[in-house]
Amino acid sequence: MARAFVAVVPPRAVLDAVGALPRPEVPRARWSRREQWHVTLQFLGDDADLDGVAGALAGLRGDRVRVRLGGAGGFPSAQRGRVLWLGVCEGSAGLVAVAGAVGERLDAVGYPPDPRPYRPHLTLARFQPPADLRAALAGLGDVVVGPAWVVDEVVLVESGRGSGGRSEYLERGQFGLEA
Repeated sequence: MARAFVAVVPPRAVLDAVGALPRPEVPRARWSRREQWHVTLQFLGDDADLDGVAGALAGLRGDRVRVRLGGAGGFPSAQRGRVLWLGVCEGSAGLVAVAGAVGERLDAVGYPPDPRPYRPHLTLARFQPPADLRAALAGLGDVVVGPAWVVDEVVLVESGRGSGGRSEYLERGQFGLEA
């Protein structure tokens, strides 16, 4: 059993563009690292059966989606943000559909999707306690980040603690989208 999630990992050119973004000055920001950048489709919790999840994702059906990152935001709000994120400005509805297909497969093996509406995003930084992100969001604006790409697979990722207490991610399986 492991802490895990299912995600979409952007290609290198998109990751390069994310890495070129300015890092706004926000107190207590814990910036995510390049190897952590992804768009989560479904979080599985701390006790995920990786073999069971992989079996459920085999033969995943869904349309391939053209996606592009752009626009920034904060969860739960810009004034009291715990997460600074980069949004999806193209292909958001398609990613919602892919997340739905993943959720159906995983619900059948005991991993129901989050009941809150799915909002695809890539986490840039986390804050504890919450921070006022309004200036950071103004600085990042609605800029489009990197080239568009076609999402044709999802990845099962195990999350563990590495040196210094930072999260480290290990890919445990890739599952192509079959039409």
